[in-house]
Amino acid sequence: MSEDGTKALRVLVVDDGRLVRETTVRQLRDAGFPADAVDNGYRALEELAGGLWDVVVCDLRMPGIDGLELLRTVRARHPEVEVILMTAFGTVKTAVTAMQDGAADYLTKPFHFQELEHRLRRLQELQGYRREVSHLRALLDEEADCGGILGRSPGMLQVIQLVRTFAEHTAPVLITGETGTGKELVARALHEQGARRKGPFVAIPCGAIPTELAESELFGHEKGSFTGATRQRQGAFERANGGTLLLDDVDDLPLGLQVKLLRALQEGSFLRIGGQRETTVDVRVVATSKVDLGSAVTKGKFRDDVFYRLRGLEIRLPPLRERGEDTLLLAQHYLRRFALEARKDEAVLSPEAARCLRRYAWPGNVRELRHAMESAVIVCPRGSVVVIDHLPGYLQQAREEQPTGDLFTLHLEGRETIPFADVVHHLEDDLIQWAMQKAGGQQTKAGELLGLARTTFQSKLGRGQGPG
Repeated sequence: MSEDGTKALRVLVVDDGRLVRETTVRQLRDAGFPADAVDNGYRALEELAGGLWDVVVCDLRMPGIDGLELLRTVRARHPEVEVILMTAFGTVKTAVTAMQDGAADYLTKPFHFQELEHRLRRLQELQGYRREVSHLRALLDEEADCGGILGRSPGMLQVIQLVRTFAEHTAPVLITGETGTGKELVARALHEQGARRKGPFVAIPCGAIPTELAESELFGHEKGSFTGATRQRQGAFERANGGTLLLDDVDDLPLGLQVKLLRALQEGSFLRIGGQRETTVDVRVVATSKVDLGSAVTKGKFRDDVFYRLRGLEIRLPPLRERGEDTLLLAQHYLRRFALEARKDEAVLSPEAARCLRRYAWPGNVRELRHAMESAVIVCPRGSVVVIDHLPGYLQQAREEQPTGDLFTLHLEGRETIPFADVVHHLEDDLIQWAMQKAGGQQTKAGELLGLARTTFQSKLGRGQGPG
């Protein structure tokens, strides 16, 4: 078990060279990987039959079953086991064949053990990610029991609990949150979870109604009450009788109309425009606001008596940037949904794309994420993996334009503990790998890129030489 709680990969080394086997196993164990070795492919298959291994590191050229044949057999019999091939006779053609046959990676002898360890750490990370995707799929496969609200973050668990608590009551509910956080979804969940579920659900976008038509839209009018009123019309309150009325963006309602709204909230009755007789209704009102209504009251933009009437029961929706791993849960939900609509196989996020989604601030919240995943499904090939190139350009640009000063920014939201040594170890691995690639494998130059003396760099690179 690694310091961050991830299960260490169990590695089986297969090589007919005794020195290579013993050296590699010793280095693997020193690095924290449970490891053992066998000298041929037949014994390797016997070991794998016991189901004890996660990765096979095997030589390409061996008597009997060679590396490529062993690779194909392992992929057929044990698809959950990854295979890394190593050889002193590597060619591009052989590497391509190996990768096409399902090899996880390919190393050419002689190599430093650091190279093998780096690949194993990446495989371990990928294995953890696959478990995470499997967990997300399991969560999505569970029957939705709260009106389709998805989320496991503390803030959303509280929202779900409040929905269940408020659903059976008739008092008004005020739902607050930034644009795109899903306020209408929560309003519908309140309706569907309560006793009014069989009644109508009427949603009125207050900000989209012309001021001169707002009163008629909410309360209706009598025939001939104004120019163009050629017939009697029911307003939203009447249409929602016996059910739920959603006043979406109630902060956009004109101040003058709020007086009549207050009476409807308090008495359950109102007058149509031009009417002489009170109309009584049984309506549960749910209102949403994208602004702080308390501040709006202070500024004279919203009536205090309406505000106090609405906020008796209140639900605050957290922005997506505060919801941690809910971002990936929602992303996978939308990938599944849009793939189904497009008649494609469900795509999954690559680890790099997942990290990109986690790090983005999502100013447009869940609505923005939804559109991003819809775009990714359109761009992503059928039955493929969503990589960074499949994400909308602004997400790629935000990643590329990350300031140099933020190179080592850690995203630790939601973590209970931080294994310092393991974080430092992984960061050092990434730096060394970057420097070696940048320097074309020249250790002296790689050390210079990191500001390290050659001997210091070698000590960090090595932990001893790899198989030769």
